Amino acid sequence: MPDPAETALIFDLDNTLIHSTIDFIGTRHRLIDLLEAAGVAPAARAVLIHEPIPHLAAMGEAAGEKIGREMWEIVAAAEAAGLRDAVVVEHAAEVLAELRARGYRLAVLTNNARSGVAPKLAALGLDRYFDVVATRTEVPALKPSPEGIRYILARLPGVRLSYVIGDAWIDGRAAQEAGARFIGFGAREAASRERGVVPWAWITDLRELLTLELTRGA
Repeated sequence: MPDPAETALIFDLDNTLIHSTIDFIGTRHRLIDLLEAAGVAPAARAVLIHEPIPHLAAMGEAAGEKIGREMWEIVAAAEAAGLRDAVVVEHAAEVLAELRARGYRLAVLTNNARSGVAPKLAALGLDRYFDVVATRTEVPALKPSPEGIRYILARLPGVRLSYVIGDAWIDGRAAQEAGARFIGFGAREAASRERGVVPWAWITDLRELLTLELTRGA
């Protein structure tokens, strides 16, 4: 049975560790606007609006360098606006400090760019808790791809058991495909299950992480 030093807890960022105000729906609409204007939208807006932002951006990149660049500029602007006034999720700092004290290996995996994430984590005093911070600037492919989890685990030698903690189905899908356990957080459990994501556990308060038997059944 792995001990905490052999167990990785990989956290999503937005609305898991910090309350950001990134307008994900509005951003999707703006990306779809570009696809439609270029005549390359592969489906109706009502369908595309449910696609992860990285998937929409990939559609733009496939259509041409210019539209791909414009789409990522829209995403970057939305991230910057949403992170500007972000605050720490309730109890996040105390929970991270306790998990660190218990010996767990901690990481962040976010689809946001490092240029916005690194200074925000530092400003909020959260950066000290993490062994690895993985952003879209470094990882080979974005959530729901499992590649970010694999990127992190490659930098945590000795880890035998891994968890992904996040508020969205894309976190759970990435965990499932990487062979990690998914701990859902927040109010969107039903939406995740509708996408075929089955959590190992679901919590609504980060302090519940401290009560879970994270090394059992390994």
